[in-house]
Amino acid sequence: MSDLLNIGRSGVIAYRAALSTVGENVSNAETEGYTRRTVSLGESAVSTSNNYIYRSSAVFGGVEVGGVQRVFDNYRSSYARFANSEAARADVKATWLATAEAALDDSDVGLGVKMGSVFTSAEALSADVSSDTNRQQVLTTLTDAAYQFNATASKLQSAAEGVATAAQNTIDKLNGDLQTLAQINSAIRRAEDGSAGKALLMDQRDALLKNISGAIGIDVKLQDDGRADVTLQGDASVHLVDAAKTTPSYVGMIQASDGRLSLMASGYGAAVTMSPQSGALAGLADVSNSIAARRQSLDAIAANFANVINSWNQAGIDRDGNAGAALVSGTTAATLAVSTTDLSKIAAASTGGVANGNALALKNYRNSAGPEAAWSLLVSNHAQTVAAAKAEQSATASQKDGAFLQLDEVTGVDLDVEAAQLLRFQQAYNGSARIIQIARETLQEIFNLFS
Repeated sequence: MSDLLNIGRSGVIAYRAALSTVGENVSNAETEGYTRRTVSLGESAVSTSNNYIYRSSAVFGGVEVGGVQRVFDNYRSSYARFANSEAARADVKATWLATAEAALDDSDVGLGVKMGSVFTSAEALSADVSSDTNRQQVLTTLTDAAYQFNATASKLQSAAEGVATAAQNTIDKLNGDLQTLAQINSAIRRAEDGSAGKALLMDQRDALLKNISGAIGIDVKLQDDGRADVTLQGDASVHLVDAAKTTPSYVGMIQASDGRLSLMASGYGAAVTMSPQSGALAGLADVSNSIAARRQSLDAIAANFANVINSWNQAGIDRDGNAGAALVSGTTAATLAVSTTDLSKIAAASTGGVANGNALALKNYRNSAGPEAAWSLLVSNHAQTVAAAKAEQSATASQKDGAFLQLDEVTGVDLDVEAAQLLRFQQAYNGSARIIQIARETLQEIFNLFS
């Protein structure tokens, strides 16, 4: 009779735990990062006495809870992290390259139009070289072009600084997540296998790994007890989190004078250079290189523009009969400026004595090697880069959505399944309670026989 009571009691305890797990799944169905739980139930065997009078044997003793298990798929989790890293890289690239594209203004008030206005004003000057209005227009268009060079350089510099700030913010959060993951690893080591607490710690571990993969591409190796060992994707020599240690590696950033970014990792031995293949930091590093290249090209165009204008003016004779002097100072886009406000310094006449000969000659500088053509090529190349980045952004976003959908099919909570499990465990619980009731009633009837 006591065995019957124990069987019923074990069933009530086990199915109460199972119902509690189903309830937890339902209540966390919309909780991001939550992984569905199951309860492992097994037969409880009770050994009989080993006394020589009795034959040693094992009989059914009810049901016991083996532990709370997470429904987990390591392959799908790894692929989801990879897709997350790729999407993060493509997203920041598309965003910051578009910002740089806005800086390379090619609208009706952009740099290309401003440079074209200088050549147009020289043609207008050739029609009447004695007109102060025409001469003033040449200086005005030159000033506007120089200012637009300055503004474009400033916008590209701001974009480079924005990329560096975004990278530093990402690194700060990454270092915090790595530190937290090291602490979670320590807690997982101490947690009891099959406990709800360990399942919760593993949920937190996976959420951190997802965040880390968004910042930088990683390879993850899970230990038998659930601790995560993290290395840089494709480069196992860069150890970010050692599962056997309580402290993580530290990620740092170095910014060059032209805005290019490089990453370093330290903490496990000597500092090593990091070259991430994916993740937001990989995208930001790529964009910093692109913006630095655009700034370098812009400076080359500015130097070319200044050389064209100065060479043109120095090839002629000014209104005072002197050889023309340089009209533009500076050799970079940020330093370009008009060096005179004196209208007579514009050398419209040619050395051959033709009053408008040099003014007419400026149009000869408008060729495939001129600053206008170089600017058009710069804008066109960057526009193609932006278009490619946006296409990649769309493709990787779809890849990410698909990867997490596949993962959710395994680890997510299906309310229909949970409803069926709820009915099943309720019936099992009621059945266990009924066993206890029958045992009590039977025992009472036996007592009644002696009353």
